[in-house]
Amino acid sequence: MYSKHYANDRKIREAVIREIGEGDIYQKFTVYNQKRQEPEIHILTTNGIIEIRNYFNRKVVTKLIARPGQIKKYYPDGNAPRNIIDIAIQHQKLGLNYV
Repeated sequence: MYSKHYANDRKIREAVIREIGEGDIYQKFTVYNQKRQEPEIHILTTNGIIEIRNYFNRKVVTKLIARPGQIKKYYPDGNAPRNIIDIAIQHQKLGLNYV
């Protein structure tokens, strides 16, 4: 289930993500969204996609074709998965993070 924002405003991004392939879930994180003042679930996939879900109703708020820095922020110890970082670097070189 998607939020209205994602369903209506992110059709092109969703099409690109489907073409890339979402990948498998690598790790989930609970992140507090300061702007919305509520927790979210961030799901990092093996293809460098970050799916952000509302913590309470589990609706997809958005999906990101992640930049390396976005992935690294989940790993303050510096142990971000190198293989996923490399995929994100390729996506960034292709400009997919702007879709």
